[in-house]
Amino acid sequence: MRNVALTVLSTAAFLPGVAYAQCRPMPVQVNVITPEPQVVLSSPQNVAMAAGNPAQLRASAPSGWHINGLAQAKPTIDLKMQGESVPGCYRPRVVTVTIGFNEPIQVFIAGKYRPGSCEYENIRQHEMQHVRIYRNSIMNHAGSLQFDINRAVGTLTPQQLSSTQAQQLAFNQVFGAASGVFNRMMEESRRLNAPLDTVENYRMEQARCSNW
Repeated sequence: MRNVALTVLSTAAFLPGVAYAQCRPMPVQVNVITPEPQVVLSSPQNVAMAAGNPAQLRASAPSGWHINGLAQAKPTIDLKMQGESVPGCYRPRVVTVTIGFNEPIQVFIAGKYRPGSCEYENIRQHEMQHVRIYRNSIMNHAGSLQFDINRAVGTLTPQQLSSTQAQQLAFNQVFGAASGVFNRMMEESRRLNAPLDTVENYRMEQARCSNW
């Protein structure tokens, strides 16, 4: 029930540089951005159809249960690298990683439940738990992301950066570190979300209301 999109944006900005003889490692500014996600609530008549993948959602639902609510999030990681380039030398100067949500998190609640009703609020609270897990998993890994990218940048030596493939090499090395943290973040999110979507938890939540 969770969709994930991975986006990579590579940007190389060429600035006046120095001769290769002076190609020395330089401090790299690393920025990690975790924008606050927007959350949009809607009340479609058919949640699975509104989410855009009805067959997959119905197949993932426990037997005998209907999909009355869904939190649909698409976490992304964007990497931008700026540097300076002269013949025989490329050095990254600024690395910016944005990890979060380029699109609003969509929370769908079946239209047959009116806002303010016990059933509507029960579904909304359930889905907002998923939203909090998505957001917290990003914040929990922001520090690791900063650390791993700094470490990856620190391994880029002038020898590596002197080839014609230097820009791609630098990008791939930094992105490898960033994507490793992203994958750990997604695994944590899946692990923490799973207990919310069990039959046992559904039954406990359903028992709070009587007009299902």
